[in-house]
Amino acid sequence: MSSISKLTSAAVNNTLEIAPALANINFDFSLWKTVAPKEFDGVGSSLSTARREEAENGVPHATARKLGALFASILPSTPNVTKAYGQRASEISQASSVAPRCEANTAFSRAVGYRGSFTRMLVGKDKRKMSVRSEMDEGNIIEMATLAAARQDITRAQLAEWDASARAWLRTADTVKNRQQKQLMLIVDNVKSSVNKKNNTYESVLSAWKNSLAQMEGLIKGISQQAISGDILLALSAWHLFPDMLVVIPCKTQVRQHDPIFESGGVLTIGLEKPDLDKSGVYWSLPLASLRHYGAPVVASCSINSSERSRLSLTEFLQAFLGCFLWGWGDAALDTLRAVRCLGHISNLLDKAASNGLWDAKRLISAKFSWLNLLFAAARYHLDCQGNEKLVATKLVSLGRKHGQYFLGIPKMPMFGLLQCGSFVRLLRTEDDQISFLRKVAEDICQGLRLESHQMFIRYRHEWAGSSKATYEYATALPWNRRSTKRKHHGDEHKSQAHRRWLYAGTADLRKGRLSDARYERRLDRAFQYAWHKVPRDFAHWHAAQANYGSIDDFPEFSIEPDRAYFSDAECNLIRDDYGRRNEVYAAIGEEVVPRENQSIEDFAVGKMGIFWDNMGEYPPLSSQTPWFRCIYGDMHGAAIFVLEGEGELINLIRSPKQESQDMYTLFEAKKMEPNAVASRLAWHFQTAEVEADPYMQSAKAVSTAAMTYSNFPDATIDVRVLQCKLWQAQWVKWAVSQTLGLQRSTTTSRVAPPSLQSYRLDRACAFSCITMFESGHYDANPTELVNVMAMSSGDSLFVGAALLCDPSQDSYSGDIKRIAGNIGRPGIAFLVPPVDPMMTEVSLSDWRQLGSVEFDGVPRDCFKSTSLHLSFTGAFSEVNVGFSGSQDADVYMLETLVSVHDAGKWVADLNVLDTFRGENLGFISPCADQYHNAATMSPMEGQSTMTSIQSWLELIDKLDKTICLVQAHGNWEARLAASSISVAKGHRTVIAPETSSYFETSYAHIEGDSTHWV
Repeated sequence: MSSISKLTSAAVNNTLEIAPALANINFDFSLWKTVAPKEFDGVGSSLSTARREEAENGVPHATARKLGALFASILPSTPNVTKAYGQRASEISQASSVAPRCEANTAFSRAVGYRGSFTRMLVGKDKRKMSVRSEMDEGNIIEMATLAAARQDITRAQLAEWDASARAWLRTADTVKNRQQKQLMLIVDNVKSSVNKKNNTYESVLSAWKNSLAQMEGLIKGISQQAISGDILLALSAWHLFPDMLVVIPCKTQVRQHDPIFESGGVLTIGLEKPDLDKSGVYWSLPLASLRHYGAPVVASCSINSSERSRLSLTEFLQAFLGCFLWGWGDAALDTLRAVRCLGHISNLLDKAASNGLWDAKRLISAKFSWLNLLFAAARYHLDCQGNEKLVATKLVSLGRKHGQYFLGIPKMPMFGLLQCGSFVRLLRTEDDQISFLRKVAEDICQGLRLESHQMFIRYRHEWAGSSKATYEYATALPWNRRSTKRKHHGDEHKSQAHRRWLYAGTADLRKGRLSDARYERRLDRAFQYAWHKVPRDFAHWHAAQANYGSIDDFPEFSIEPDRAYFSDAECNLIRDDYGRRNEVYAAIGEEVVPRENQSIEDFAVGKMGIFWDNMGEYPPLSSQTPWFRCIYGDMHGAAIFVLEGEGELINLIRSPKQESQDMYTLFEAKKMEPNAVASRLAWHFQTAEVEADPYMQSAKAVSTAAMTYSNFPDATIDVRVLQCKLWQAQWVKWAVSQTLGLQRSTTTSRVAPPSLQSYRLDRACAFSCITMFESGHYDANPTELVNVMAMSSGDSLFVGAALLCDPSQDSYSGDIKRIAGNIGRPGIAFLVPPVDPMMTEVSLSDWRQLGSVEFDGVPRDCFKSTSLHLSFTGAFSEVNVGFSGSQDADVYMLETLVSVHDAGKWVADLNVLDTFRGENLGFISPCADQYHNAATMSPMEGQSTMTSIQSWLELIDKLDKTICLVQAHGNWEARLAASSISVAKGHRTVIAPETSSYFETSYAHIEGDSTHWV
């Protein structure tokens, strides 16, 4: 440290003639303090005592002073900018919605250190030092403070600490000024302008800094400015100052932001010049050679286009997730808005089915954070939002579609499997809706497949009202030529086209007592040669031939029931009446009706056998036409199109996914879908999904898990780069999947969500790995390396295991993580781990006055009111392996951290809380076991040994002279947590009682060991 006597009176005036001795000047800037402008008072008042002390006397202060002095002489004087920024920083710090105030010390230290150095950290400090030394060598006059700063060493670690804190401050400011910042980003989207065209890093940054300061000073004074280049827009996005703007692209728009800082009326005009650039938004491209140890300079390019913002809120991330999901639908989701509306329709139908009491629907929507519910919520938000929010949502969906193609992977069955050969036909409300749609499909495919009307038909399942019985009926897919007795004037037969239906008339059983066609029985022989018992008994002739008996009645063990229903006489009477009514209805719309039972149709096991229908519907015999038909489209067991066997193989080429999806969207929009049918179909789809073998499902469940985790962090944001990860390959996802292997799927009668929709249940290490990926956007930490991590620091957030923040008796599972807004002042991602062997104070003979053996009198007390827990760092750290990057800095690392117990300010011990809960010597008593006890009057049960009351930390650490001891820390969670950890570390059997009591009517016979502590 230099002596103050080295400074002459000329130095006080910040001017000094160059002398050889000054080349060796070494001034400690931590001793040179200035008072922060009054505009920064709000920032200072929001800081804790420790943080304010750090801002005024710590490393941030010294760093700010050094940088300020280093650049002061080459920056324009901008007192109004300093005042405005102080007001805005104070406003942000005092905002009630911002929980963290710790990162405000960055802004405050900037103000205390140097009033003009509130902009972001510069990468050209070394270049500036060289420039100062060069000027000194040339004999130019240099300010003393600048010269002194040039002799100071600003380490990379100091810059990294400053940078981490500054980024945390910017995130907090973005949250407070969310609406104005979003509006600014939307305006920037329409601008194509480089910050500047300088390729030298130092010159480019310095030029942008000077220009933005000068223009902002003018705007605050009321002098309107023109954004000739992008530097002022870059400054606006970082400083959270919002002047009124006149935007002339794509059309002239006056944007009034009503920022009181710009009351003088300065207006910024944007877009008068339009350089020929490919990129949208204001961007900056610089060669940052210092980022890597070895290799050619890397050109790092960054954009402040709103669609490429680096951080997203959970709501915004779900919009990008929606885009990733729609990309998996391929051509079926080319019309984004209709696809999103379809999701909205499905969500509404599930809600309606659930309100009708259908358990399949209730199961699907029961899990709040299932990825299906998240998808529905994102779709509803996308449809309901307006204005700027709508623009941002649209951009985020587009972002997911374009840049998140590998985030989820490729689904095995897009659109929940509804597009497979028209399987959604079964979801239509009525059989007439089904037939109408299938006839439309038949018209679309008949030309491509070159099919005639007599080569295809529709079979559908008709259910009888008031009965569980049903029959299959038939209808033409294309109109037939109708015969007529009328003749034209020249004698030719008058022909017209009409549809026909073959309805069950109730005049006879469908095939009872009727022999099968020999051609059909030959196929039965081949298909069921070794499974004759699966053929219904109404094929009596075939069974008799198979069993070599004259009659099926001669084979008494045979009891297979038919797959078609037989109707009683009373039911047949009702069917005949219904046939008459239906005949009238269809005749009124020009359709012919023919009794179904008059046709020689065999439709058993259509999937294996096909349908046998000779001379279809009394059509003139065609010797070349086969009587066999196969299903090509629709629901084989509901309503479907059947065509001649051997035809229709090219239907997938004719019915493209895009056409299928458009037809399905139309049906949803026309409200033709049956809610219960939709719910049952989706429940079956998700219940039968094989998650272990489906990367897409694994990724979707991982999104659900991350969303559930981040829902507990209201102001936390997600790095947008995570969309470029292959989520199913993340190590934490692989670990989570491995934990579910071998677990049985819940049954269809279960009342919980199917496993394919449920979130993963993570332990603490896996949860930290998940948070690391979404915080950084790409780091994939192995959970096995994070077993001892108790907290992590990233950006403006501290993520802490819940076990460190609550009473040890509270039921919190291992993966429960809490977020505290703030930063430890370290760059990158720091995992906080306890030391291998925490230290503990030793009890000496001189402490005998503080030791005693007092029996517990039954009255609960808190004898540890002066106890407090504190966090500190030893300085030891080790890098975490997240793949080689070549970076000079450790971006992800373990940081040894002490959780210390202090009693009235005196150190007692360092804790390893995680080992406490992993220890075998720890036990818990359920709260229900103590519900009959009054904490105010407790006494040992008769026959039980007395308990020693521990009322100080030295008593707990000292050797015990009683088998059972009770730590008197009633209602003090910090002391109870510390006592539990110390007791386990000492090797004692430890029992944790509920937080509000300290004695239980429980026998101690089950407790083994030399001693037992009750906490």
